[in-house]
Amino acid sequence: MGIHDTTGVRMASRTLPALTVAVLVCLGGCLGGFGTGESVGKKAYPDRPPTLDEQTAGPYVAAYEEVYRHNVIVDEETETIQEIVVGAGVVSVRERNDGYEVVVSVGFYWTFGDDGSGEPTGIADGRPYEATYFVNETTTERIDDTL
Repeated sequence: MGIHDTTGVRMASRTLPALTVAVLVCLGGCLGGFGTGESVGKKAYPDRPPTLDEQTAGPYVAAYEEVYRHNVIVDEETETIQEIVVGAGVVSVRERNDGYEVVVSVGFYWTFGDDGSGEPTGIADGRPYEATYFVNETTTERIDDTL
């Protein structure tokens, strides 16, 4: 169902992942529960799918990158974090002899601080970017990003 380039490599449409990421980020504010007064902590990385193939590699890497970006924000932010919203969509999956190269498109933001009533004092919008991974049955390696 994806778009194929002239070399026959399966590629996902860039429009749908970008739209999906935008919707996830916009909905995050409605679903995230502002005013909890609790700091956000690190998340655990997702388990590798039992069978890694062209259909499972992309969603696994997207979920992995969402946790990666979440944890980077937790490590780097100096204010109390109230909410982190990260959305990643699969851009492409390319099979290699020993695994898959996966590119995901990512959008994110977080809220921080506390004005005394539990409401955040700031919102930080992250710049959208793409991240490239190599994944196989034993390895999940983040190769590069455009951030």
